[in-house]
Amino acid sequence: MSTFRHLDGMTALLSELYEINCRVECGDIVSAKAAIASTRMKKLLHHYHEALSEDGASKISLQAYAAAGGWVGITYSYQLSDGFVISGSQTPRRV
Repeated sequence: MSTFRHLDGMTALLSELYEINCRVECGDIVSAKAAIASTRMKKLLHHYHEALSEDGASKISLQAYAAAGGWVGITYSYQLSDGFVISGSQTPRRV
C-alpha cells in the first residue's frame, strides 16, 4: 500500500508556514494578519507557485488566511500531470 506525499514544493511551503506560525507564537510577528499582509508572504506564495509548477503541477491556487487562534493557514489546490486534483486547507503549527 502506498502513501500519498505532497510535491516537494508543497512540503517546503508548509514547513515555511510552520516557521512563520512559530514566530507568531513567540511574538516576533505581531499577528497572523500582519504576516499575511507582508510582502514576504506575497513573495513566498509566488515562489512556491513557481516551485509547484516546476514539480509538474498545474491549475495551482495558494491562498494564506488568518486561521482560528491567530495562526496563519493556507488553502491550496493543484492538479497533477495525471489529472488528480489535490486540495485542502492546513494550519501548520506546534500543538
